[in-house]
Amino acid sequence: MFRSKRFWGLVVSLVFLWLALRRVEWQRLPPILLTIDPRFVAAMLVSIICEGLMRAWRWQVILGGRPLPFRHSYTGLMLGYFFNNVLPARAGEFIRAAYLGRQGIIRSSEAFGSVVLERFVDGIAVLTLILLAVQWFEVSPGIRQAGFSALVFYALVLGFILLFQFRRHWVMPITGFFIRLLPERFRERVTTAQEAFIRGLDSIRHPGRFLGVIALTFLSWGISTFTYYLSLKVFGLSQGWDVALLLISILSLGAMIPSSPGMIGIYQWCCMLVLSDMLHLPPEVAASHGLFTHFISYSVVLVIGLGLLTLENLSINDLQNAAPLDPA
Repeated sequence: MFRSKRFWGLVVSLVFLWLALRRVEWQRLPPILLTIDPRFVAAMLVSIICEGLMRAWRWQVILGGRPLPFRHSYTGLMLGYFFNNVLPARAGEFIRAAYLGRQGIIRSSEAFGSVVLERFVDGIAVLTLILLAVQWFEVSPGIRQAGFSALVFYALVLGFILLFQFRRHWVMPITGFFIRLLPERFRERVTTAQEAFIRGLDSIRHPGRFLGVIALTFLSWGISTFTYYLSLKVFGLSQGWDVALLLISILSLGAMIPSSPGMIGIYQWCCMLVLSDMLHLPPEVAASHGLFTHFISYSVVLVIGLGLLTLENLSINDLQNAAPLDPA
């Protein structure tokens, strides 16, 4: 039990959930929840769906040159989000790559390389949002340190991608050394997977395509920021775009904390940190916002994911047991 990722993820989530909700007077929540404006809830739902469509388009562009229909791009993306919400260790990132492999479109390992590149460009957008939020708000040293840690992490990822794309002759002898240490029956499979993984990163070698990926990334995060702006209006809060920007920045940093699937506990703690601790709104308002908006976003992914599994005639075990190294 103590070696289980699920167990420790659950422990972390419960601790953060307690930290988020320990000051809440629960009898005050029902009147606040009754103020929810259904018009803004509907707008939130539309915005969340539009963001998913935009990110699916971006994945198509990243994998430019491959015969990837938009339907498969969107299905793979949403199944990845679905499994991130129900399985630990962000397993959805591997599973959506495996989905494309199952469709016979590209190798799963190549698709996973594209996911790594996607996460890198997301990091560029997140760092931009954090820098803007830090300029507009007085944030704690802890948040500044988390932002600096994120900067270092994404700089290392950039270095990794650039080496694989432009100085491959430096990297291949090193990876080749470790591959030779593997049992012979695995060597060819891992070598093939490595080559496919590198091909999944090759958008960075094409300036036009890469700029398109960057543009779609910022559009996606713009829609996401708009979703959080709408989430404030759901409760009739007067705070505007600047607070939505701060909220999404803190939530993006919070996503780096290992927890149970779906950021349960972490999400509510981040909302409490921004709305109550930093902006001095009543804890009950911050808690209502965190619990309700998380329920909405989680439910959208859950419903779409289950619907796509049904349409594709797939089971959770089919994709959970798939491996990104499997040949397409």
